[in-house]
Amino acid sequence: MKKLTLIMLSVVLAISSCSKNDDGDNVAAPTLTTITPNNGPKGTLVTINGDNFGADASAIQVYFNEIEAEVQSVTNTAIEAIVPSRAYTGVVKVMVNNTELLGPEFSYTITRAIVDTMVGSDLGNADGQGVNVQFNNPRGIVFDSQGHLYVVDNSNHSIRKVTASGVTTTFAGSTQGFADGIGTSAKFDSPGFIAIDAQDNLYVTDLYNHKIRKITPDGEVSTFAGSTQGNEDGIGTEAKFFHPMGITIDADGNLYVSDTYNHNIRKITPTGEVTTLAGSEQGFADAVVGTEAKFQYPHGLAIDKNNNILVADRGNNGIRKISAIGSVTTITGSTQAGYENGPLGTALFNDPIAIEVDEDGNLYITDTDNHVIRKVDNYGQVSTFAGSTLGNSDGIDMQASFNRPFGITKKGKYKMYVSDSFNHRIRRITQE
Repeated sequence: MKKLTLIMLSVVLAISSCSKNDDGDNVAAPTLTTITPNNGPKGTLVTINGDNFGADASAIQVYFNEIEAEVQSVTNTAIEAIVPSRAYTGVVKVMVNNTELLGPEFSYTITRAIVDTMVGSDLGNADGQGVNVQFNNPRGIVFDSQGHLYVVDNSNHSIRKVTASGVTTTFAGSTQGFADGIGTSAKFDSPGFIAIDAQDNLYVTDLYNHKIRKITPDGEVSTFAGSTQGNEDGIGTEAKFFHPMGITIDADGNLYVSDTYNHNIRKITPTGEVTTLAGSEQGFADAVVGTEAKFQYPHGLAIDKNNNILVADRGNNGIRKISAIGSVTTITGSTQAGYENGPLGTALFNDPIAIEVDEDGNLYITDTDNHVIRKVDNYGQVSTFAGSTLGNSDGIDMQASFNRPFGITKKGKYKMYVSDSFNHRIRRITQE
């Protein structure tokens, strides 16, 4: 009796491991085990290993991150497929007849950066759309939650708004000066960088007014912190800055400002309390205690996924990091200006001004006097992301050219936007 039971159990298991084909016949269910390789650029030939795929290529579909791939060959245990363009990183999926198989993640390597002009043309001050728009030395840029781009138009002393459909208007500011107010009744004096909070309030470093200005979504401009030139901590307008430039904001609403001519990094709480986070006198020095470190004309700031503050230390031609506990270290670059790709320890920059971080932790830097955008990847390598020599050309990778790129911001995972300051344009870089 026990022997009969074992035989019946074996039959049940054999039947349960089979599926039916279109003719109703029992066939073994397909399985997916591994993919080789599991990373690479578009055009990579990937072998998907498993069992019971059959031999009919027309019954097989392969998807990389939901983008369909071209199937090259099929055997019962292996499928070969070509990684499609712009698949990006995601799970591999195989359809065998009507059976869905999910494999491991494929890490997509971006090999091209396509540069085009989003908006702007010649030096001037004109609203409109596309090439009819004119800026004068655009600097900091940031997107709001609706996909509108805000541009700090430095030498026009204003903040411009570019809608998702490309229409550009003057959002705040007018002539050079200082005045709080609504929209164009407000005045700035050579504003520099810009940040945005979760409620779409904008914060602008008002360079020659030595202040941090706040602009609500309705265009109301007020002074959030700062008063006259100086170097004092305090609440709101009790504090003093000296040519504040870079600015970023963390998830708790704290602002971080590069107080450029004081050579330090300041922190401003949501209630307006200003303290010195790192930096002391002009120079170059890392330090365990932030206020013992030295910077030289720090500019752009960014925050990575570990809440480190990243600093484009312009005068020292390097990228510095302020950890969550306040210690300052150098990521890459040297006090020597130059142009050298390679490992972090040997790479050289010339006037790095702004910095952005993508979702994977890669850094993108406007290397201003080299007229290029540099990338620092997770493997500790510095490369040229886009640009070549001084110029004004759209194109792919180093076929494109910039003239003193300044601000940089991301939109989505694979698009970067750059304020090409001396070309008076906003450039878009699409990663592929």
